Amino acid sequence: MARTEAAVSSRGRSRDQASALDIRGRASANLKGWLNWDGAFLVGPRYIRLLEGVEREGTIRRACRGTGMSYRTCLNRIRQMERTLGTAMLTTRRGGARRGGAVLTPAGRQFVRVYRQWREEVERASQRAFARAAVGADNGVS
Repeated sequence: MARTEAAVSSRGRSRDQASALDIRGRASANLKGWLNWDGAFLVGPRYIRLLEGVEREGTIRRACRGTGMSYRTCLNRIRQMERTLGTAMLTTRRGGARRGGAVLTPAGRQFVRVYRQWREEVERASQRAFARAAVGADNGVS
């Protein structure tokens, strides 16, 4: 029995079709979303979650637990952000478990808001670009 010119795979597709990469519905774009300041790392999604946690929880310590980072790491990161940006991100009250706490300053809230808006726009643009690239890959366009 003679075979046709194009060899057929076990799924009934030609070898050329079988070797084509089908990424639709399985692969997706995912970006880190880091912001740099003068070429050095400033903030990423994890540290934005930290700032949001401070606003939600009312203390740096509880916000740190929510991100899985140590208190020292969180405090150092917040201080670095404040030094780099030249403004306070948090207002703190000393006083221990009953009277102490922290809240975002207006600049801190603005920073989180700007980051989140930027991140959403970048994510949408990335998804559109990936979808166009995936369609091009399906059509054999490179």
